Amino acid sequence: MRNAVIARDPVAQAAGLAVVGDGATAVDMVLAAMLAGAARSSSASLLGAGGVLMAGVGVGVHFVDGRARAPGLGDKRAKTPDETPERLTAAVPGLLEAVLAAHTRFGALPLAEIVREAVKAVREAGTDPALDARLKFLLQLHRTGISTMERNGVLRSALNAVGPAAGGVFTQNDLVPVPAPVREVFTCLDGDDEVLLPPRTSGRYGPNAPEALPAVPVESVIAADMHGVIAVGSWVVAPAAVALEGVAGLALPSLLPKPRKGVPRWRPGEALPVPLPMAVLMREGRAWGAMALCGNGALVPTRDRVVTERLRAGGISLDLGDDATGSCSPDTVALWAVRDNDDVHTTMAAP
Repeated sequence: MRNAVIARDPVAQAAGLAVVGDGATAVDMVLAAMLAGAARSSSASLLGAGGVLMAGVGVGVHFVDGRARAPGLGDKRAKTPDETPERLTAAVPGLLEAVLAAHTRFGALPLAEIVREAVKAVREAGTDPALDARLKFLLQLHRTGISTMERNGVLRSALNAVGPAAGGVFTQNDLVPVPAPVREVFTCLDGDDEVLLPPRTSGRYGPNAPEALPAVPVESVIAADMHGVIAVGSWVVAPAAVALEGVAGLALPSLLPKPRKGVPRWRPGEALPVPLPMAVLMREGRAWGAMALCGNGALVPTRDRVVTERLRAGGISLDLGDDATGSCSPDTVALWAVRDNDDVHTTMAAP
């Protein structure tokens, strides 16, 4: 069996393929692609949200949760102002924590090699001053881990920009680095076939639920290795809520709705249900396929519909039970990787 990587972003795909010759696993390929893709996506994407879903012999079934979180831990929130500035849409970063957690637990290559190939792929495609600053920041990740955020002044700048003194809600507790959790997946069954999805719920609310998150673009990557492991990664192409003064090229992600008087906010510290449109297919303990979406709009119900239709075409009558409908952008595409006994076939098409 061969290794394979598929992504809509050609630079992310090139980064994933670049580590194959070094003996990378599917997880290593996905992490290289995610770092390259997030670095070039926007100024806020490296500090944004993402996740890694994996399954196969030797790794089991896991989801590394790098969703961004709502701020405000350990402090009483101020009243909502009459005019809400963009900085109040900022979310607590999660993507880099997910990359480090996935690598620590499931990676095979040294993180330095993964980061180096990701940076190389981006530079070969061309950079600008802001992107080059993000790449320099990224190159420190393998040496200092998540402490890179503190060493480069990211945490201090974030508190100055969106802390209480600046009229924001970020607290010191929000910015304490924590490892991304490895969560149980959501599993749908039909005979011997399983569809593995990221967990869908982040919290329970009564009738006064917070406002839905704004739609954001998402990019994804699928990788399969010769050991029978399939991994999927998705990252949010996050718009910037506020630039970080003194930290070139980086911004906090704007992922929360603007707070409105009388409307509940998301609970502090809660993982936000940003779209992570991915699925891994298993049969008799063997990962045989995967799907992920790239695009914008209502990607979660679109993901469920695409998976259901794909399975029905293959003779599997599995319905994910999500009747939610919604529009997605015309550029939305579905990535597919299907493994047979000797090879891995990849496709990219409109859902």
